[in-house]
Amino acid sequence: MPEESALDQLLKSGEFLHHLDMDRKTADLVFDRRTIKALYEFMSSQHIDYVDFPISAGKESVVFKVIKDRKPLVLKIYKLSTLRFSTIWKYIEGDYRFARERINRSNIVYIWAKKEYTNLHEMRKNGILCPRPYDFHKNLLLMSYIGTKATPAPRLKDADCDFDNVYSEVRGFMRTLYQKAKLVHADLSEYNILYHRKHAYIVDVGQSVSREHPAADYFLERDVRNISIFFTKKGVEAPYEDLLRFVKGADAGE
Repeated sequence: MPEESALDQLLKSGEFLHHLDMDRKTADLVFDRRTIKALYEFMSSQHIDYVDFPISAGKESVVFKVIKDRKPLVLKIYKLSTLRFSTIWKYIEGDYRFARERINRSNIVYIWAKKEYTNLHEMRKNGILCPRPYDFHKNLLLMSYIGTKATPAPRLKDADCDFDNVYSEVRGFMRTLYQKAKLVHADLSEYNILYHRKHAYIVDVGQSVSREHPAADYFLERDVRNISIFFTKKGVEAPYEDLLRFVKGADAGE
């Protein structure tokens, strides 16, 4: 009988999870066997030294700070156990960029990682501040880290900032996203914007769709409504109709 590999022994012992300082319930949701194997492969190929600590956790993913060559990066892990086919299919179906992908229940999360990588690349190409995507592997995505040595950048909802200036920057990003990158974020809110060094950074763009997506108008209107409500509560003049016209370019007769 062949001896167990070091990875198999690690999986069975659970020691890998203890080093991450996560409770067992959360660990069971994130680090299923397939994810740990993918993580092992990705850390080896990318020469990642170690996983530092969790930055954020949500229903569909967990984001970790990792160290490579003494520099911080971000590793996003999409949960195979909770990222539902029915939840994310509507953001992929109708997106021409992925029309040739063979998508099924077993690989849709891998397509999701590729989708976020693609969206981030397109956003950066058009000058929108967001994490730099380095690579993806199965349900893992490696990105640049936004924050200081001490702490990750706060979400906009928790930031202490000049909200008038931030609104001006965010509305500009929304317009560029729609007009130049030809994308709609589809989940934009104060929860998916980071504030760092007096600038806004757009994050969590896995669900972002092409402007040609059948539900693009609905997603755009929802994004605009979220941003309008948040900044209005902060005392900024951000009327919904004006913002929607600006993003679509209707204010300039485009």
